Amino acid sequence: MPAGDGTGTTWREGLGRAAVESVPAEVLETLVSPFHCLYQDALEFHQQARLRAAHSDAESSRLARAAVVLYVAAAEALVHQAAAELGRPELARLICDRRRPVPLEDAWRLLPLCVGESPSGYDPPEAPPWPQFCELLELRRAWAYPGVESERRAYYIRRVGDASGSFRPLEPRDLPPGLRLSAEQLIYPRTGLPRDPYALRAYHLDTVRGILDAAIEALDRRLGGLLTREGRHRREPCRMVYPATRG
Repeated sequence: MPAGDGTGTTWREGLGRAAVESVPAEVLETLVSPFHCLYQDALEFHQQARLRAAHSDAESSRLARAAVVLYVAAAEALVHQAAAELGRPELARLICDRRRPVPLEDAWRLLPLCVGESPSGYDPPEAPPWPQFCELLELRRAWAYPGVESERRAYYIRRVGDASGSFRPLEPRDLPPGLRLSAEQLIYPRTGLPRDPYALRAYHLDTVRGILDAAIEALDRRLGGLLTREGRHRREPCRMVYPATRG
């Protein structure tokens, strides 16, 4: 028989409750913005990758990969939250269904239709930043769906006579004549980001952030400013829920 007071409360729970009740406390409720949270985390990893670059390429690259994942996750959070808050319910469900997730680039294109006709019209899909944004998403998707051996090959170079014996990621400018390898097998053509995740460096993150910020600005224009108006996408309002305020 568990020790308690006959009401189903154990003596340990009773002591804990008494301790809480005897100490004045306040409880706050906040509405979390995952976009704001993840974007700030990405910025922190971005900065740390830059700081570590002078000491260790491997450590800096590890932080850079984490930053890329967080930047893309922030983009996902942004579009899904906007659909839920701004979109027509019957269309928002298409974007926000967690059981049948829509590819992020499709969700990005559908959001203006979900919210309603935008005053700024239609952006051609071939105009920047959309091709670059889609290429960034393709990079992240390639990490999650790596494919067969022929799709996972990476290349490194060591200079003859280098006493350190160290290798570094092969870049297009390093391609020796006669090697049957194209630049596009090493990097994504529109962004210059490396296909090899180990080749990602801190300076690549400036490109990643620039692409994401430009895509957010372009989407906001499509929505007539609704996406970021009054900091809506970053806002995390708080209110006191305990002790209850008397109206």
